[in-house]
Amino acid sequence: VILAGRRINDGMGKFIAEQTIKQMIAAGCAIKGAKVNVLGLTFKEDCADLRNSKVIDIIHELQTYGVEVIVTDPDADADEAVHEYGVRPVKWAELPKADAIVAAVAHKSYKALSAADLAAKVVAGGAFIDVKAAFDQKALEAVGLRVWRL
Repeated sequence: VILAGRRINDGMGKFIAEQTIKQMIAAGCAIKGAKVNVLGLTFKEDCADLRNSKVIDIIHELQTYGVEVIVTDPDADADEAVHEYGVRPVKWAELPKADAIVAAVAHKSYKALSAADLAAKVVAGGAFIDVKAAFDQKALEAVGLRVWRL
């Protein structure tokens, strides 16, 4: 049972990336060269610990599709993220308008954002992947986002 649970957990990053790609395709997005903003890199919410973070699995899997991944995390140390994973998080204000957002870690600062704030970082009709089911799905859909939740 423990090994089966570990296999499921180890495959979750790939699964989330695949679902992201499917949602982007359904929204009419060309995948190669598309941009995806990933919210959160740390191991858990409101914590600076990067060890054992599975978010990097999502990032790497998206990159295999030719997607440009931009990561933001207010709690992660940027130098440590580069050292551990080769990824430098940017500030929220530096995020581009992307084809999708993957809300991987539900930091309080992200949950405090309005649906309009989140939608401002995604193209019209873009995908919002809510890994932790932490955001108001109806509000996100009301601003035109295509929402998928784990």
